[in-house]
Amino acid sequence: MDNIFGAILAISFSGAYIPQIVKMIRRKRSSDVSLMMLFINAIGYYCGLGYVLMKEVDAIWLTLNYVLGFSMTALCIITWSFYSERILMGGFKNWILKKWKK
Repeated sequence: MDNIFGAILAISFSGAYIPQIVKMIRRKRSSDVSLMMLFINAIGYYCGLGYVLMKEVDAIWLTLNYVLGFSMTALCIITWSFYSERILMGGFKNWILKKWKK
């Protein structure tokens, strides 16, 4: 039973970012997604993973939750940066577009 709850934990927390990513891609803008919230989540996932690893907690689903959550947060930040109207990360969108045109 604990494996079912663990799987639901990992899937739901990391999957929660998918609607935001899809929304940004469809609308081609990211102004209605909070970058600060994404950074705070990324810090939380990173610290949670660090805590689980340092304490050597034997909880695969919790570890997987932090890894997937951090990965999805990073993907959401990259998507946010790509569709942001502000220049972020040295013009990330322009850099990507220039690389693809070559």
